[in-house]
Parts: sequence; C-alpha cells; structure tokens
Amino acid sequence: MSTSELRRKAGANEQVLSQYDEQVMDEQEQEQVIDSIRESNEKSNYWYRAALLVIYALIAVLYLTPVPAYILGKHPKSHVTLLFVHHEMVGTVDDLTYLPAFPIYAVVVSILLFLIWLASYEVADQLRLVKPQEFSFPRQPHPFGTAPWWIVPVLRDLRLQPSKNLSMEKGKAPEKQVLSKVLPPRLTYVGFLWVCTWPIPLMTFGLGAFDDALWWSFAFMGVTIHLLVEYWIYKADREAIGLSGLRYNYKGA
Repeated sequence: MSTSELRRKAGANEQVLSQYDEQVMDEQEQEQVIDSIRESNEKSNYWYRAALLVIYALIAVLYLTPVPAYILGKHPKSHVTLLFVHHEMVGTVDDLTYLPAFPIYAVVVSILLFLIWLASYEVADQLRLVKPQEFSFPRQPHPFGTAPWWIVPVLRDLRLQPSKNLSMEKGKAPEKQVLSKVLPPRLTYVGFLWVCTWPIPLMTFGLGAFDDALWWSFAFMGVTIHLLVEYWIYKADREAIGLSGLRYNYKGA
C-alpha cells in the first residue's frame, strides 16, 4: 500500500504522509503511520478541548463581572424603565415605571451559566478530568456523554428529515432518521446545548435591544466553537478508522 492511497483518505494529515510519499510499505509500516496519525490527533484533540474550557471560563467570568455593580445600584442598566400609557396619549415622566433589573439579569445569567456548565462538564469528561458518572437502578448508562438523565429522552427522540430518499415509494413520505444514529451521540448532545443558547439572544434582538442581544450571544458563540471542534475531531477520527480498514485491502504491498 502506497501513501497515495492513504493521502486520499486523510487530507488532514498530509504532513505525516508526505514523509512516505510514493513508498510501498508493508503492514507493520502501515500500522506505524496510522498509529502516528492517531497519536497526533489525540494530542491536538487534548489542546483543542483544553482551549474550550478556557473559553467557557472566560465567558462565565464575563457574565459575572456586572453583578457587583447591579447589587450596588451603580450599573447603567440597574433599572428597567417602562412607559405605561395608552398609545394615543403622550406619556410624561409621571407615567414611567422603574423595575429592578438585577433579578431579571440574575435569572437570564443563571440559565446561560447552567448551559455553559453542562458544556464544560462534557469537555472535562472527555479530558478525563472528572469522575465517570455512576448510575443507580433503574437508571442505565447512555451514550450521550454527561447529559443529565432528564435530557436523554429528548436526545433519543431527535429525528433528522432526509432531503431525499431514492428508495422511497411514490407518494410516501421519507422516514425520519434518529439523529444520534447519524451523528455521534455526544455530538448530538452538544448540538442540543447549542440550540438551547438560541432563544435568549434572539428574543432580546427581537425586542430591539441590540447591544444586549450581542451580550447574551457570547454563550452561543462559545458553544458554536465547541460544536465545530467536536465535529472536526469526529471527522479526523473517522478518517483514521478509514485508513485502518484500507490497510487490509493491499496485502501484497
């Protein structure tokens, strides 16, 4: 088996494969190349995931920094101003109602920090920084990583609508596929957390508070990076598995 065949299967590992360009290798040499690719992937994966933990920590600190100013009432947005007056009338200062903004901020931040904690815990588990989950009867282990047990039924029920189905009978709707069978279950869980970060910035944007929408979108950005990193890792691992299977097709090398 020459590296020209390997090259077509591992575009992300060109530097490693270029060392053996156009060389015919026996099975032991092939295994050494594949092992070196896997080792390189594992090192890269570790640093990518460690960087994700740093990103999540920075986002958490960012969301907590305004809390002292809110408590002391010194934050520019310490109060929410509402104008309760009929639209046909001209409102005055007496019609303004001031509501404390800190309880609202605390509720929204708690939701986003909870999602960030779930995503961070998933990363820490893949880095083996936390103790594996233990399940007591009747709960059973599941393939969705560190997903809480009450989220698992939702993850199992997620379906993917195929764009087309060549074997579909005329007039029959295509059957939806279970998402966790199309993508890795842990990646499905991260994708679920990603979707959960949408509503708050979208609703804030819809209310016209564009600067606040940007503020609340940091959690969305962090989980987006997490999702992309995990997908890249999944693709790299799949390519390495493909190389391992390709090795046995060239026993005469």
